[in-house]
Amino acid sequence: MRRSLLFIGWILFILYAVFLAPDGNQGYLAQLIEMDDPDPMLLMVFSFLGMYPMAFAAFLLGEDDARVPAWPFVIGSFMLGAFALMPYFFLAKNGLVRRTRTPGWIVKMLRSRAFLFVVSLGTAALFVYGITEGSAGDYEIAFQVSQFVHVMTVDFFVLTALSVYAIYWRERKYGRENQRHWMGCVPIIGMAAYLMRVQSYGK
Repeated sequence: MRRSLLFIGWILFILYAVFLAPDGNQGYLAQLIEMDDPDPMLLMVFSFLGMYPMAFAAFLLGEDDARVPAWPFVIGSFMLGAFALMPYFFLAKNGLVRRTRTPGWIVKMLRSRAFLFVVSLGTAALFVYGITEGSAGDYEIAFQVSQFVHVMTVDFFVLTALSVYAIYWRERKYGRENQRHWMGCVPIIGMAAYLMRVQSYGK
């Protein structure tokens, strides 16, 4: 049932982005790529979409023991965000016994406290910068007129919801029924903190 809902949600997300998001562009993407004085709040969310895949890489590559490999979805998420990650969760099945595909040294690096701390610190710095220096009014206008900003914003919220589900998914994988999935409500930092806890106390 959960996998079916994820599949339906993925399809709806694609349809929303294609048919319901605004048609305009207004040059916001070029501003961000060229760093042509973009609004700090826009830069914050845009950067979060680069930080989230790093958190999901640390999360999923350490769990890559299903029939469907995780790495193509992780790589795709750096370009397509939740559009690329959501299919993994309805294609992969828990409970399949095999060795993790990802080499141990990569998992160790991605789940190291140093890497997770840098990701968390970068996220916190971006948040402070975006909130204190950015303009909510300008962001709202961009959200209303730019397809890129609109989809980028929705993608950020979908990734946050997906991080909640990912923690829930992992807890069930190891037969636990607790409330740790709430940690995913805190964008990026919550997932990093969860992985730090996993490293400290084991699976």
